[in-house]
Amino acid sequence: MLHAPLLGRVLLRFDSGKEDLHEDLSAAVFSADGGLWVASDEHHSLERFAPVSPRVFGDHRHFALEELLGEEVHEEVDLEALDFQDGQLWFVGSHSAKRKKPKGKAMVKDLERLATVEHEPWRFLLARVPLPEKASGSARPAKLMRAEGRQDSGVNVLVELLRQDAHLGPFLVPASPDDPDGALAIPSKDNGLDIEGLAVHGDQVFLGLRGPVLRGYAVLLQMEVEEVGKGLLAPRRTRKGGAYQKHFLDLDGLGIRELCRHGEDLLILAGPTMPVEGPIRLFRLHKGLLLSGDTLHAQEKGVLEPLFDLKNGSTDDNAEGVAVFSWFAPNDSVLVVYDTPSPQRHYGPDGVLADVFRL
Repeated sequence: MLHAPLLGRVLLRFDSGKEDLHEDLSAAVFSADGGLWVASDEHHSLERFAPVSPRVFGDHRHFALEELLGEEVHEEVDLEALDFQDGQLWFVGSHSAKRKKPKGKAMVKDLERLATVEHEPWRFLLARVPLPEKASGSARPAKLMRAEGRQDSGVNVLVELLRQDAHLGPFLVPASPDDPDGALAIPSKDNGLDIEGLAVHGDQVFLGLRGPVLRGYAVLLQMEVEEVGKGLLAPRRTRKGGAYQKHFLDLDGLGIRELCRHGEDLLILAGPTMPVEGPIRLFRLHKGLLLSGDTLHAQEKGVLEPLFDLKNGSTDDNAEGVAVFSWFAPNDSVLVVYDTPSPQRHYGPDGVLADVFRL
Protein backbone atom coordinates (compact mmCIF):
# COMPACT_ATOMS: atom_id res chain seq x y z
CA MET A 1 0.00 0.00 0.00
CA LEU A 2 1.23 3.48 -0.84
CA HIS A 3 2.58 5.61 1.96
CA ALA A 4 0.38 8.62 2.73
CA PRO A 5 1.74 11.62 0.72
CA LEU A 6 1.78 14.21 3.50
CA LEU A 7 2.03 17.78 2.23
CA GLY A 8 1.94 19.42 5.64
CA ARG A 9 -0.24 20.34 8.57
CA VAL A 10 -2.67 23.09 9.46
CA LEU A 11 -3.55 24.38 12.89
CA LEU A 12 -7.08 24.50 14.29
CA ARG A 13 -7.16 26.96 17.17
CA PHE A 14 -10.11 26.52 19.54
CA ASP A 15 -11.46 29.18 21.86
CA SER A 16 -10.43 28.96 25.48
CA GLY A 17 -12.85 26.71 27.35
CA LYS A 18 -13.69 24.69 24.22
CA GLU A 19 -10.30 23.08 23.69
CA ASP A 20 -11.55 19.68 24.90
CA LEU A 21 -13.62 19.48 21.69
CA HIS A 22 -10.55 18.67 19.63
CA GLU A 23 -10.07 15.34 21.44
CA ASP A 24 -12.94 13.64 19.57
CA LEU A 25 -13.15 15.15 16.08
CA SER A 26 -15.22 12.96 13.78
CA ALA A 27 -16.06 15.10 10.74
CA ALA A 28 -14.91 18.07 8.68
CA VAL A 29 -16.17 20.05 5.68
CA PHE A 30 -15.52 23.42 4.04
CA SER A 31 -18.42 25.76 3.28
CA ALA A 32 -18.52 27.95 0.18
CA ASP A 33 -17.21 30.99 2.11
CA GLY A 34 -14.01 29.14 3.06
CA GLY A 35 -15.10 28.35 6.62
CA LEU A 36 -14.02 25.02 8.06
CA TRP A 37 -16.71 23.15 10.00
CA VAL A 38 -15.90 20.25 12.31
CA ALA A 39 -17.91 18.07 14.66
CA SER A 40 -17.15 15.88 17.64
CA ASP A 41 -18.96 12.59 18.22
CA GLU A 42 -18.94 13.24 21.97
CA HIS A 43 -20.62 16.67 21.96
CA HIS A 44 -23.87 18.34 20.87
CA SER A 45 -22.45 21.08 18.66
CA LEU A 46 -20.82 22.11 15.42
CA GLU A 47 -17.68 24.23 15.30
CA ARG A 48 -16.73 26.76 12.63
CA PHE A 49 -13.26 28.14 11.91
CA ALA A 50 -12.07 30.82 9.51
CA PRO A 51 -8.65 31.06 7.88
CA VAL A 52 -6.78 33.69 9.91
CA SER A 53 -3.26 33.25 8.52
CA PRO A 54 -1.49 30.78 6.22
CA ARG A 55 -2.15 27.22 7.45
CA VAL A 56 -4.01 28.47 10.54
CA PHE A 57 -7.74 28.33 11.20
CA GLY A 58 -9.07 30.36 14.11
CA ASP A 59 -11.94 32.73 14.90
CA HIS A 60 -13.67 29.70 16.43
CA ARG A 61 -17.47 29.87 16.66
CA HIS A 62 -19.51 27.33 18.60
CA PHE A 63 -23.04 26.34 17.51
CA ALA A 64 -25.09 24.13 19.82
CA LEU A 65 -27.39 21.70 18.01
CA GLU A 66 -30.28 23.05 20.07
CA GLU A 67 -29.76 26.45 18.45
CA LEU A 68 -29.48 25.02 14.96
CA LEU A 69 -32.43 22.65 15.16
CA GLY A 70 -34.65 24.75 17.40
CA GLU A 71 -35.39 21.92 19.83
CA GLU A 72 -33.89 20.50 22.98
CA VAL A 73 -31.29 17.75 22.58
CA HIS A 74 -31.38 15.38 25.52
CA GLU A 75 -28.53 12.95 24.96
CA GLU A 76 -25.52 12.06 22.85
CA VAL A 77 -26.06 12.58 19.12
CA ASP A 78 -22.88 10.78 18.02
CA LEU A 79 -22.30 13.08 15.05
CA GLU A 80 -20.21 11.23 12.49
CA ALA A 81 -20.17 13.20 9.25
CA LEU A 82 -20.80 16.59 7.66
CA ASP A 83 -21.36 17.93 4.16
CA PHE A 84 -22.20 21.28 2.61
CA GLN A 85 -24.52 21.80 -0.37
CA ASP A 86 -26.31 24.89 -1.72
CA GLY A 87 -25.98 26.95 1.45
CA GLN A 88 -27.07 24.07 3.69
CA LEU A 89 -24.95 22.25 6.21
CA TRP A 90 -25.83 18.55 6.46
CA PHE A 91 -24.94 16.23 9.35
CA VAL A 92 -25.70 12.67 10.37
CA GLY A 93 -25.60 10.62 13.57
CA SER A 94 -24.45 7.04 13.73
CA HIS A 95 -28.00 5.55 13.85
CA SER A 96 -26.55 2.93 16.17
CA ALA A 97 -27.11 1.16 19.43
CA LYS A 98 -24.14 0.81 21.75
CA ARG A 99 -22.92 -1.85 24.17
CA LYS A 100 -21.48 -0.75 27.51
CA LYS A 101 -17.75 -1.21 28.04
CA PRO A 102 -16.31 -3.26 30.92
CA LYS A 103 -14.38 -1.04 33.33
CA GLY A 104 -12.05 -3.70 34.69
CA LYS A 105 -12.96 -3.13 38.36
CA ALA A 106 -15.49 -5.82 39.30
CA MET A 107 -16.16 -8.89 37.16
CA VAL A 108 -19.85 -9.22 38.01
CA LYS A 109 -20.53 -5.59 37.12
CA ASP A 110 -18.39 -5.85 34.01
CA LEU A 111 -20.39 -8.86 32.82
CA GLU A 112 -23.59 -6.90 33.44
CA ARG A 113 -22.23 -3.97 31.47
CA LEU A 114 -21.23 -6.22 28.60
CA ALA A 115 -24.80 -7.52 28.44
CA THR A 116 -26.32 -4.02 28.39
CA VAL A 117 -27.21 -2.45 25.05
CA GLU A 118 -28.23 1.21 25.13
CA HIS A 119 -30.44 3.02 22.66
CA GLU A 120 -30.31 6.81 22.43
CA PRO A 121 -32.94 8.33 20.10
CA TRP A 122 -30.88 11.37 19.08
CA ARG A 123 -28.32 9.13 17.38
CA PHE A 124 -30.96 8.57 14.66
CA LEU A 125 -30.48 11.98 13.13
CA LEU A 126 -30.02 13.09 9.54
CA ALA A 127 -30.55 16.83 9.17
CA ARG A 128 -29.67 19.94 7.25
CA VAL A 129 -29.60 23.53 8.45
CA PRO A 130 -29.00 26.82 6.63
CA LEU A 131 -25.67 28.29 7.59
CA PRO A 132 -26.29 30.50 10.64
CA GLU A 133 -24.79 33.57 8.96
CA LYS A 134 -27.24 33.30 6.04
CA ALA A 135 -30.35 31.88 7.66
CA SER A 136 -33.62 33.51 6.63
CA GLY A 137 -37.31 32.90 7.04
CA SER A 138 -37.36 30.81 3.87
CA ALA A 139 -34.42 28.63 4.95
CA ARG A 140 -35.22 26.42 7.90
CA PRO A 141 -33.70 23.35 9.47
CA ALA A 142 -35.12 20.02 8.31
CA LYS A 143 -34.49 16.49 9.54
CA LEU A 144 -35.39 12.99 8.44
CA MET A 145 -38.78 12.10 9.84
CA ARG A 146 -39.31 9.46 12.53
CA ALA A 147 -40.86 6.13 11.66
CA GLU A 148 -44.65 6.18 11.87
CA GLY A 149 -45.77 5.86 15.47
CA ARG A 150 -42.18 5.97 16.74
CA GLN A 151 -41.82 9.61 17.75
CA ASP A 152 -40.25 8.75 21.12
CA SER A 153 -37.97 5.90 20.05
CA GLY A 154 -35.93 7.98 17.63
CA VAL A 155 -36.00 5.25 14.98
CA ASN A 156 -36.49 7.05 11.66
CA VAL A 157 -37.99 6.12 8.31
CA LEU A 158 -34.61 5.00 6.95
CA VAL A 159 -34.22 2.37 9.67
CA GLU A 160 -37.84 1.35 9.14
CA LEU A 161 -37.12 0.78 5.44
CA LEU A 162 -33.84 -1.05 6.02
CA ARG A 163 -35.54 -3.48 8.39
CA GLN A 164 -37.30 -4.91 5.32
CA ASP A 165 -34.05 -5.17 3.33
CA ALA A 166 -32.76 -8.59 2.29
CA HIS A 167 -29.14 -7.68 3.00
CA LEU A 168 -29.36 -5.33 5.98
CA GLY A 169 -32.61 -6.35 7.69
CA PRO A 170 -31.05 -9.19 9.74
CA PHE A 171 -28.71 -6.66 11.39
CA LEU A 172 -31.56 -4.37 12.45
CA VAL A 173 -33.62 -6.78 14.53
CA PRO A 174 -35.45 -5.13 17.47
CA ALA A 175 -34.16 -5.51 21.00
CA SER A 176 -37.59 -6.70 22.14
CA PRO A 177 -39.85 -9.09 20.20
CA ASP A 178 -42.78 -7.27 21.79
CA ASP A 179 -41.68 -4.02 20.11
CA PRO A 180 -40.95 -4.93 16.46
CA ASP A 181 -40.34 -1.31 15.45
CA GLY A 182 -38.29 -0.30 18.46
CA ALA A 183 -34.66 -0.14 19.55
CA LEU A 184 -31.93 -2.09 17.74
CA ALA A 185 -30.58 -5.27 19.32
CA ILE A 186 -27.18 -5.35 17.57
CA PRO A 187 -24.79 -2.53 18.57
CA SER A 188 -22.59 -0.77 16.06
CA LYS A 189 -19.33 -2.25 17.31
CA ASP A 190 -20.82 -5.76 16.99
CA ASN A 191 -21.18 -5.27 13.18
CA GLY A 192 -24.58 -3.65 13.65
CA LEU A 193 -25.81 -0.57 11.83
CA ASP A 194 -23.33 2.30 12.06
CA ILE A 195 -23.47 5.29 9.70
CA GLU A 196 -20.17 7.18 9.56
CA GLY A 197 -20.01 8.67 6.07
CA LEU A 198 -22.11 11.38 4.40
CA ALA A 199 -21.98 13.03 0.98
CA VAL A 200 -24.72 15.14 -0.59
CA HIS A 201 -25.02 15.74 -4.34
CA GLY A 202 -28.10 17.70 -5.36
CA ASP A 203 -31.05 15.82 -3.89
CA GLN A 204 -29.01 12.63 -3.56
CA VAL A 205 -27.75 11.67 -0.12
CA PHE A 206 -24.99 9.05 0.17
CA LEU A 207 -24.54 7.31 3.52
CA GLY A 208 -21.47 5.19 4.21
CA LEU A 209 -21.84 2.32 6.66
CA ARG A 210 -19.03 1.34 8.96
CA GLY A 211 -21.19 -1.67 9.65
CA PRO A 212 -22.50 -4.05 8.77
CA VAL A 213 -19.83 -5.35 6.40
CA LEU A 214 -21.12 -8.32 4.39
CA ARG A 215 -18.60 -11.00 3.35
CA GLY A 216 -15.95 -8.30 3.26
CA TYR A 217 -18.06 -5.82 1.27
CA ALA A 218 -18.82 -2.39 2.76
CA VAL A 219 -22.22 -0.82 2.10
CA LEU A 220 -22.93 2.58 0.59
CA LEU A 221 -26.56 3.72 0.66
CA GLN A 222 -27.96 6.26 -1.79
CA MET A 223 -31.35 7.94 -1.52
CA GLU A 224 -33.10 11.03 -2.77
CA VAL A 225 -34.80 13.10 -0.10
CA GLU A 226 -37.55 15.70 -0.25
CA GLU A 227 -39.20 18.06 2.20
CA VAL A 228 -42.62 16.84 3.33
CA GLY A 229 -43.61 19.78 5.52
CA LYS A 230 -43.20 20.74 9.19
CA GLY A 231 -39.41 20.72 8.92
CA LEU A 232 -39.23 17.06 7.92
CA LEU A 233 -37.42 15.17 5.18
CA ALA A 234 -38.40 11.80 3.73
CA PRO A 235 -36.93 9.44 1.13
CA ARG A 236 -38.49 9.95 -2.30
CA ARG A 237 -39.61 6.71 -3.92
CA THR A 238 -38.61 6.05 -7.52
CA ARG A 239 -41.00 5.08 -10.27
CA LYS A 240 -40.18 1.44 -9.50
CA GLY A 241 -41.17 1.98 -5.88
CA GLY A 242 -37.72 1.86 -4.31
CA ALA A 243 -36.65 4.46 -1.77
CA TYR A 244 -32.89 3.82 -1.76
CA GLN A 245 -30.11 2.08 -3.65
CA LYS A 246 -27.28 -0.06 -2.30
CA HIS A 247 -23.69 -0.17 -3.48
CA PHE A 248 -21.41 -2.92 -2.19
CA LEU A 249 -17.69 -2.08 -2.21
CA ASP A 250 -14.60 -4.22 -1.78
CA LEU A 251 -12.63 -2.11 0.67
CA ASP A 252 -10.33 -4.93 1.81
CA GLY A 253 -12.87 -6.01 4.43
CA LEU A 254 -13.01 -2.55 6.01
CA GLY A 255 -16.10 -0.47 6.75
CA ILE A 256 -16.72 3.12 5.64
CA ARG A 257 -15.50 5.77 8.08
CA GLU A 258 -16.11 8.87 5.94
CA LEU A 259 -17.19 10.03 2.48
CA CYS A 260 -15.99 13.08 0.58
CA ARG A 261 -16.93 14.45 -2.86
CA HIS A 262 -14.10 15.12 -5.33
CA GLY A 263 -15.52 16.16 -8.68
CA GLU A 264 -17.76 13.29 -9.77
CA ASP A 265 -15.81 10.83 -7.62
CA LEU A 266 -16.32 9.73 -4.05
CA LEU A 267 -13.34 9.55 -1.71
CA ILE A 268 -13.92 6.85 0.89
CA LEU A 269 -12.08 6.62 4.19
CA ALA A 270 -12.23 3.01 5.38
CA GLY A 271 -11.31 1.29 8.62
CA PRO A 272 -12.15 -1.72 10.78
CA THR A 273 -15.78 -2.28 11.75
CA MET A 274 -14.89 -3.61 15.19
CA PRO A 275 -12.90 -1.67 17.83
CA VAL A 276 -9.59 -3.28 16.84
CA GLU A 277 -6.33 -1.97 15.48
CA GLY A 278 -6.19 -2.10 11.71
CA PRO A 279 -5.48 -0.03 8.62
CA ILE A 280 -7.20 3.27 7.89
CA ARG A 281 -7.21 3.47 4.09
CA LEU A 282 -8.39 6.06 1.57
CA PHE A 283 -10.11 4.82 -1.60
CA ARG A 284 -11.46 6.53 -4.71
CA LEU A 285 -14.75 5.39 -6.26
CA HIS A 286 -14.64 6.85 -9.76
CA LYS A 287 -17.93 8.45 -10.89
CA GLY A 288 -19.34 7.53 -7.50
CA LEU A 289 -21.81 10.40 -7.56
CA LEU A 290 -23.30 9.11 -10.81
CA LEU A 291 -24.17 5.59 -9.66
CA SER A 292 -27.57 4.23 -10.65
CA GLY A 293 -29.35 1.13 -9.40
CA ASP A 294 -27.88 -1.40 -6.97
CA THR A 295 -24.23 -2.16 -7.72
CA LEU A 296 -21.30 -4.28 -6.56
CA HIS A 297 -17.73 -3.10 -7.07
CA ALA A 298 -14.54 -5.10 -6.84
CA GLN A 299 -11.28 -3.18 -6.78
CA GLU A 300 -10.39 -2.26 -10.35
CA LYS A 301 -8.27 0.45 -11.90
CA GLY A 302 -10.43 3.36 -12.96
CA VAL A 303 -13.38 2.06 -10.93
CA LEU A 304 -12.52 1.49 -7.25
CA GLU A 305 -8.92 2.09 -6.25
CA PRO A 306 -7.00 2.31 -2.97
CA LEU A 307 -5.00 5.54 -2.71
CA PHE A 308 -2.96 5.34 0.51
CA ASP A 309 -2.96 4.31 4.18
CA LEU A 310 -3.20 6.81 7.03
CA LYS A 311 -2.74 4.54 10.05
CA ASN A 312 0.66 3.68 11.51
CA GLY A 313 -0.51 1.07 14.03
CA SER A 314 -0.70 3.41 17.04
CA THR A 315 -3.76 3.54 19.30
CA ASP A 316 -4.17 7.30 18.83
CA ASP A 317 -4.50 9.56 15.77
CA ASN A 318 -7.60 7.83 14.44
CA ALA A 319 -8.47 9.51 11.12
CA GLU A 320 -12.22 10.22 11.01
CA GLY A 321 -12.95 13.44 9.12
CA VAL A 322 -11.90 14.17 5.52
CA ALA A 323 -12.46 17.38 3.53
CA VAL A 324 -11.18 18.40 0.08
CA PHE A 325 -8.47 21.05 0.47
CA SER A 326 -6.41 23.33 -1.77
CA TRP A 327 -2.69 23.34 -0.94
CA PHE A 328 -0.80 24.21 -4.15
CA ALA A 329 -3.75 24.07 -6.57
CA PRO A 330 -7.55 23.96 -6.20
CA ASN A 331 -8.78 20.70 -4.71
CA ASP A 332 -5.41 19.00 -5.00
CA SER A 333 -5.47 17.46 -1.52
CA VAL A 334 -7.51 16.39 1.48
CA LEU A 335 -7.50 17.70 5.03
CA VAL A 336 -7.85 14.99 7.71
CA VAL A 337 -8.90 15.49 11.33
CA TYR A 338 -8.41 12.92 14.06
CA ASP A 339 -10.15 11.38 17.02
CA THR A 340 -7.85 10.81 20.02
CA PRO A 341 -5.02 13.00 18.70
CA SER A 342 -1.52 12.06 19.82
CA PRO A 343 0.36 14.41 22.18
CA GLN A 344 2.54 15.49 19.24
CA ARG A 345 -0.59 16.76 17.45
CA HIS A 346 -1.50 19.16 20.26
CA TYR A 347 -0.28 22.72 19.78
CA GLY A 348 -0.37 24.81 22.93
CA PRO A 349 -3.38 24.76 25.26
CA ASP A 350 -6.04 25.32 22.59
CA GLY A 351 -4.73 24.03 19.26
CA VAL A 352 -4.65 20.76 17.36
CA LEU A 353 -2.93 19.91 14.08
CA ALA A 354 -4.75 18.42 11.11
CA ASP A 355 -2.91 16.72 8.24
CA VAL A 356 -3.09 17.54 4.54
CA PHE A 357 -2.38 14.77 2.00
CA ARG A 358 -1.87 15.11 -1.74
CA LEU A 359 -4.41 13.44 -4.01
